[in-house]
Amino acid sequence: MSHDLMTKCEQRCLFKINDEKIWKWVEVEVSALTSGEQTNIRCVHCHGRVRVHKQNVQHGPKDHVEHRVKRDSENCKGGHYFKGEHKMSQEPVN
Repeated sequence: MSHDLMTKCEQRCLFKINDEKIWKWVEVEVSALTSGEQTNIRCVHCHGRVRVHKQNVQHGPKDHVEHRVKRDSENCKGGHYFKGEHKMSQEPVN
């Protein structure tokens, strides 16, 4: 079942500020993304790698992301396997 804290993630987006192109992380709803593997998204809480899961049936889990690395899930307050002490990912997506 999807975790309530994992319905959003951060997506890396390109902005033009003062005629300069700058990449920034922006919080987005998972429902705005496509399903599967994406390299430009990360967990909003621990900055670890995540994958997108879309709702396939009406009574199934809602759109959400899940950590690709179990260690991140165990150490992140949004993770399915959270063990109680929040830590940032040891391999963050930058």
